[in-house]
Amino acid sequence: MNRILLLGAGGQLGQEINKDLSKNHDILSLTKKECDITNYSFVEEKIKLFKPKVIINAAAYTNVDEAENNESLTDNINHLAVDNLARLSKNYKVVLIHFSTDYIFNHKINEPISEDEKKDPINVYGLTKYLGEKSIIRNMENFYILRISWVYGKYGKNFPKTILRLAKNKKELNIVGDQIGSPTPTSLISSVINKLLVLHFKGDNYYGIYNLSPSGSCSWYEIGNFILERLKDKKNFKLKTINKISSKEFKSLAKRPKYSYLDNSKIQKVLNVNIRDWKYYLKDFIDSNYEN
Repeated sequence: MNRILLLGAGGQLGQEINKDLSKNHDILSLTKKECDITNYSFVEEKIKLFKPKVIINAAAYTNVDEAENNESLTDNINHLAVDNLARLSKNYKVVLIHFSTDYIFNHKINEPISEDEKKDPINVYGLTKYLGEKSIIRNMENFYILRISWVYGKYGKNFPKTILRLAKNKKELNIVGDQIGSPTPTSLISSVINKLLVLHFKGDNYYGIYNLSPSGSCSWYEIGNFILERLKDKKNFKLKTINKISSKEFKSLAKRPKYSYLDNSKIQKVLNVNIRDWKYYLKDFIDSNYEN
């Protein structure tokens, strides 16, 4: 089997990818403790010993607010380590799969954002992820960059899981209603990675940058209301009311774009994948993860 090196295997996305790919691939999965991607010599040693054909980098500093007070650390992980990874991938003739974010954009109009539109990050997290992208593009040709947004899954912390938890104890919640994007499940991302690898190992290479998000856009408020409507009749579900508030009313360290919905038409066409509406995936997630 073709060897794959997965970095960041302990995160919510890394755990999902590891679970799915381990069934059919020879995969070396390394968590942050097992391989700090900012330790350049250690990363190179792992590549030399394992000799992967593909590296999947699921390691990232993703706490958007804390990044504002940890700019150097965030840059080391999201930019400088990625720059090194791109150079190593090129030197050892390895294909790199990397994940970026919708937060590299700050769209002024409410129209789906294509892959080549202007980048304008307005927080440290978005800026460092954009610089990481640029490093890959500058240093190599055989890469896949998948831009993802509002990621959630059964592992780790995320917005839907937080709402499900709070709904058991709180009758009322305030949720921001003026930020628009699309909640993207780790299960969708992992399935697309699997499809991409199948094509790649067959010799069908479609290197480049792709937006990966469900079809249809929504606000955080709409996500909360969808969860409320889905579970309001459950016996231990206490939540009754969700209030829509503005970004200005919600205190946070980092600024967030008002509109960052990613156009997924390119990845559907090129990789021949069928991507459903965000409600389809969230419904499945709620039904699978809510416990009475």
